[in-house]
Amino acid sequence: MLKKTLIELLINVIKNYDFKDATIFTKENNSYNSVTREDIISKAFQLKNYFSEIGLKSKSKIAIISENRYEWIITDIACYISGNIDVPIYTSLSPESIKYILKDSNSVVCFVSNSLQLEKLVSVVSELPELKYIISFSELKNDYKRINIRSLESIFKNTIIKTQNEAIGILENLNKKISENDVLTIIYTSGTTGIPKGVMLSHKNIYTNIKSYFKILKVDNKDVFLSYLPYSHIFERSAGYYFPFFAASKIYYAQSIDTIGLQMYEVSPTIIITVPRLLDKMYNKLLKSYEEMPEGFQKKLFKTAMDLAKERKVKKYSIKWKLANRFVYKKIREKTGGKIKYFVSGGGALDKNVGEFFDYLGIETIEGYGMTETSPVISVNRPGKNKYGTVGPPVEGVKVKLAEDGEILVKGDIVMKGYYKEPDMTKEVLTPDGWFKTGDLGTFDQNNNLFIKGRLKNMIVGASGENIYPEEIESIINNFRFVLTIIYIRFSKQLSKINYFCVILWCDNKSSTNYDITVFLFFCF
Repeated sequence: MLKKTLIELLINVIKNYDFKDATIFTKENNSYNSVTREDIISKAFQLKNYFSEIGLKSKSKIAIISENRYEWIITDIACYISGNIDVPIYTSLSPESIKYILKDSNSVVCFVSNSLQLEKLVSVVSELPELKYIISFSELKNDYKRINIRSLESIFKNTIIKTQNEAIGILENLNKKISENDVLTIIYTSGTTGIPKGVMLSHKNIYTNIKSYFKILKVDNKDVFLSYLPYSHIFERSAGYYFPFFAASKIYYAQSIDTIGLQMYEVSPTIIITVPRLLDKMYNKLLKSYEEMPEGFQKKLFKTAMDLAKERKVKKYSIKWKLANRFVYKKIREKTGGKIKYFVSGGGALDKNVGEFFDYLGIETIEGYGMTETSPVISVNRPGKNKYGTVGPPVEGVKVKLAEDGEILVKGDIVMKGYYKEPDMTKEVLTPDGWFKTGDLGTFDQNNNLFIKGRLKNMIVGASGENIYPEEIESIINNFRFVLTIIYIRFSKQLSKINYFCVILWCDNKSSTNYDITVFLFFCF
């Protein structure tokens, strides 16, 4: 019987694709260095053996504080083939936050990417008695004599595997020792209280979600992913690492969000996993770009094409659109590398206008919806049947229904095992019959596409009994040209019998390098 484990997916990709194919690409200086599937698996085996040498017991917690890099993948694979549990930690966190997660998770080993992360860890390590080993992905520049620390490179001594079949044989034996219900990872996410909660996800949780991606997007070894979101977030880890890695696609690492424009042109990606922020940034840049052009025919042509895309009053594939496509849209697509199949957007609501704008240019954006607790994807739009403004129908094997108050409830193999060390919090969100309470409000259309209306806790009931959703107001205001960002604050207590709902807008003077700041306050009585 097929086991729903990541080892099963790893065996499958090794069986079906060339073991020596380059799969991970990192830009250093002006060129891309590649790492093969063979090298990654071989080093993962060596790291697994190191865990055995130091006496690490199965189900030990192993933390990773690192940006995206191939060593992150090696460490992750070593964890799940050895039956251990990894705990990803954001590199942006403070030493105190890192200390909390390491202590709460009982992490025994911690991997860090560089000296900056190492220094943060060293500053709190004396308060972490359970943390026994620290391993740096980068070369160590200082002498840490009082701490049991070494570089990852010093662990790699010899090659364990020599052939593809040898690797498959080792993995098949290891897979016998793993249960699909074993916890694969604990991902810490902040709740309404701000205190991080450890979400326990099993092999089966993530396996099931990844398999549903293959039914939606046709991806193989010809595809190229450009990765810029952190692996510490389950969305990128699942859709931007596991999915392409197990499909034998190539993964290129972006140096930062600011270099994506250049790197798209360099690597010609077919798929980019993204959050709306990147698309908003590209949208605003395109709408403003003609302003800096010299007066003349080119400027008028570009502005006309942008106006067509923004207003979308002229149908796609009409004569006007074809002219705009030939002289403007095609050139924009070429700047993305010319091979983009899809942007896949998640982690926040995609502005409907932004999605339709890029679609008009010939770049489809597939928006989905999910949560860390659901491994993560609950629903997603389908290519060719995309309905912007919705997050599409539920993925295969997932049941979604609405509670009486409109809250979205989810059931299926993607739902987490629970919150680590928090049985009471787990009971609050998981019903006895297995439904997960998302805390989000939604509705369905006649085609089973899910609309997200907002958070249940944010909903305001007006004086006439109508429901007011702050997220919908935010979406409308965000379309105003000079709005840079929005923050809204709701006071839970009644002040002089008035419920205040405050919206603060920062307005950007787009025509200059200086910012004009204006604050608007809206009150809901």
